[in-house]
Amino acid sequence: MCNCSEHEASGSLSKMTAASVEPAMKPLVPLSRQISFSDDDSGDQPASTDLHPIPPFRLCKLDFREGCYQINFRPTAGFVSFEGTLRVDRSAPDGGADHLIVSGDLYSKRPVIGPIPGPVLPVGDADEDDAAEASGLTSLAGSLSALDNLIIPSPILRPRIPIFPRARYHSYLRVTSVSAPVAVPFPRKCELTITAEQFNYTQPPAGQFKGTFPNTPSRTVTMKLSKVPAPFPFSLTGGPFYQGRLFEGGVDKGSITLAWVSKFFRRATLEIDTLVGAVRPAPVPDGAGGTEFFDTVFAKTGWQLSVVQDQLNIPVPSGVVATNCWSSADLHALMTNVRNPATNLDAEWRVHMIVVPAKLGCSRGIMYDQIGVPREGCASFSDDGYPVSDSSNFGLAANKKQRDVPRAFLRSATHELTHTLNQIHQEQETAADNSIMTTTPSVADVLGGPATGAPGVFPDQIKLAHNTNVRHHLNHMPDPVIRPGGWPFASWFPTGAPQAADRHDFDSSELALTVTATTDRVALGQPLDLSWTMTNNSGVSLRAPNDVSTEALFASITVTDAEGRERPVRPFVILCEHAKLSELEAGQSVEGSAKVFWSTAGFAFERPGRYRVDVAVSWSAQGVMVGVQSGIDVFVDYPTSNTDNHSANLVLHPDVGKWVALGGEAYHLGEACRRLQALSQTAAPAHARAMAAPGDGAAAPSVLDGFADLLPDRAKLARLRPELTAGAAGGADRGSARTAAPGRKRAAKAKKRTGRKG
Repeated sequence: MCNCSEHEASGSLSKMTAASVEPAMKPLVPLSRQISFSDDDSGDQPASTDLHPIPPFRLCKLDFREGCYQINFRPTAGFVSFEGTLRVDRSAPDGGADHLIVSGDLYSKRPVIGPIPGPVLPVGDADEDDAAEASGLTSLAGSLSALDNLIIPSPILRPRIPIFPRARYHSYLRVTSVSAPVAVPFPRKCELTITAEQFNYTQPPAGQFKGTFPNTPSRTVTMKLSKVPAPFPFSLTGGPFYQGRLFEGGVDKGSITLAWVSKFFRRATLEIDTLVGAVRPAPVPDGAGGTEFFDTVFAKTGWQLSVVQDQLNIPVPSGVVATNCWSSADLHALMTNVRNPATNLDAEWRVHMIVVPAKLGCSRGIMYDQIGVPREGCASFSDDGYPVSDSSNFGLAANKKQRDVPRAFLRSATHELTHTLNQIHQEQETAADNSIMTTTPSVADVLGGPATGAPGVFPDQIKLAHNTNVRHHLNHMPDPVIRPGGWPFASWFPTGAPQAADRHDFDSSELALTVTATTDRVALGQPLDLSWTMTNNSGVSLRAPNDVSTEALFASITVTDAEGRERPVRPFVILCEHAKLSELEAGQSVEGSAKVFWSTAGFAFERPGRYRVDVAVSWSAQGVMVGVQSGIDVFVDYPTSNTDNHSANLVLHPDVGKWVALGGEAYHLGEACRRLQALSQTAAPAHARAMAAPGDGAAAPSVLDGFADLLPDRAKLARLRPELTAGAAGGADRGSARTAAPGRKRAAKAKKRTGRKG
C-alpha cells in the first residue's frame, strides 16, 4: 500500500500527489493554467539524431528549461522599469499534453537614467545563502570587497530567486502560449515567443493587506526573445539568458531580458523556535536511505525552503502552564515576543513557527491570520497528538503524543506551515486525500477507513507531499496572495453568502442552518454575539463537518451594509486540527459561535445603519461545493451622546479588534489595554451619574454591553501594564473591579475554546 512517489529525490518534481478531484470552486485571483506550444508541437526539446535540416534551415537550441527566471522590462516610454520573476513549470501533473504551466509577477522599479542595465540580483546559492545573508551585504560590489584575500568562491556569486518589496508589486502574468521552435528557415532568427495576459494590481489602502486584481486582463503582451550568452554573474548558473522586445498589439513597447536563476520556482525561510519542555519536529526516513524534512517536502513541490532551527528552551511565559491547553491570547503574545525582530518580509519570505508542549486533546497546531501582518506565524504542539476521539483509524499512533510519532508530527507541522502560505483544507476545495493540506483525522480515515482499520497504515503510509491542487497554488498564484505578509488567510477563496449561487445548498428539510444573536440592535463599536446551529433534518445520516466554528474554516461570516457592500469576517485564529467531514446522524446538530466585531478585513460594523449578517457552512462533496446558509438583520444605533461617540472612538481600533478576536486577556496589546482601560474609566462616572439622576441621559455607554466580559482584569493590568493604572481614579477602580470576574470567566472560555474539538 506504500506510494513510493514520496521517496523521490528532493529535487525531483515529476511525481506528485494528485488531487482526488477538480477544485470545487475557482480562486478569485488570476491563475495560470496548462498551455500548449503555439507554433511547434515538439516545443524546444532537442532534435532527434536523425533530423538533418538542409539549407536554408537552421536548428534552434532555445533551452527554455524549468525553473525560475529573473525578468527585467524597460519600457520605451516613461522612466519606470519593471523587474520580477517568471516560473516555467514542466513537471506539474496538471500541465496538460505539453506539460507546461508558466506564470510570473512584475514589480515596479525606481527610475533609471541612462542605458538599460543588465538584471542585478541578490547573490547566493541554496547551500550558501546563510553565509551571504549573515554578512549583511547584498550587492556584488559589497560581496567582492568583503572577501578575505580577494578569493571569490563562485557559489556565493550565483544569482538566486529574487524577492521584491510588497509595496512595489505591479502585476501578474498569466502566460497563455509559448513558441520555442526546433528549426527555422534563414534568415529568420531563433526566437522564443511568450504571450501573456497581464493583470495590473491595485495596492490595498493604508492599514489593509488585500489589494485587487481586475476580472479581465489589463492587456495582452508578447515577448520575442533571442538566446544570447549569459553575462556575469548569470553565466555562473549554467542556465539560458534571453533578450528581446515586448509588444502589445504589434507595437514595440520596450526591451526585455530573461535570465534563468534556479531550478526552484519560489524560495522562503522557516524559522523554528522551541519552548522549554517541547520537542520540535525532526527528519524522518524516506524509505530510500535518506530523510524527509520541511525542506525536502517543499522541494518536491518546487520550493527552495531554508530551515533555521533557531531559539531552544525559550522560557515559559509568566502565568502560563505550558503543559495545559494554551489560550489564544497567551500563544499570540508568546509568538509576538519571540519572533525575530529583524525579520524583513520585503527582503525575504519568512515564516515563524513556535513549538510548545500543550497536552493531548488541545490541538496539534494553530495559525494566526495576523501577528504583525497576515500569515507570518504558526504553532505546533508537541505533546498533543492523536486521541481516538478524533479518529478511530490512528492505528499505532492512537492516544500518543506527536513527539512520539515523528512522521505524523512532521506532517501536522508542515500542514500549519502551508496554512501560512495561504492554503486551505482539501475537504473544502477538492476532497480528503493523503496529502499535507487534508486535516490529520481525515488522512487517518482515508488511509485506514472503516473497511480496513489496519493498525500500520497510519502513520507509516502518510504521504509527505502536497497534492496537485495545492502544488499548483503554491507555484502559480500571484505573489501577494502567497507570500507571508500579503493577503489575509483564505481571502482568495470564494466562500460565504456572496458566492451562494456557486454552491449547491441543501434544502432545509434535509440540512438546516439556524442563526441567532443576543440582540438585533447594537451600539456603534459594540461586538455582536452570534450563534448558529446546523441540524440534520433528514431521515438518513449525512456527511458534513464535525466543527462549524469559523476557526475550523468550514463556516464563514459575511456582513452586508445597507448599500450592498459586503465584508467578510475572517477568523483570526485558525484552529482546525480536529475538524473533518464525518457522519452527522439524523436529528443531530453541530454548533458554532463568534463575536462579530473585527477581522483582518476590518470592522464588521463601521457606521450606523442596517446590516445583514450571513453565515455559510460549505464543503466539497466529491468535487462539488455544497452547504447551507442563513442570516439575520442587525441595526447599528446612531450615537446619542458625547459619551457614545467617545466610546466608539476608543474601541474602533485594530488592537482592540485583536483583543476581542483573541478572546480577551491579550495584555501584550498595549494600545488595546490603554483604550479599554479608558473605556472602563468613562463608564464608571457615567454609571454613577445615571444612578444619581435617572432619566437625564447620562447612562453608561451602550457599547459596554458588548464588552462586559472582555474588559481587562484590574489586578492583571496593574501587574502587566502598571503605566496604565498608576494614579487611576477610584471610580476607575470600581469600574474595573466590576468587570474583573467576568474577565476571568472570559479567559476560561478562551482556554476551553482553544481545546475545542467541534
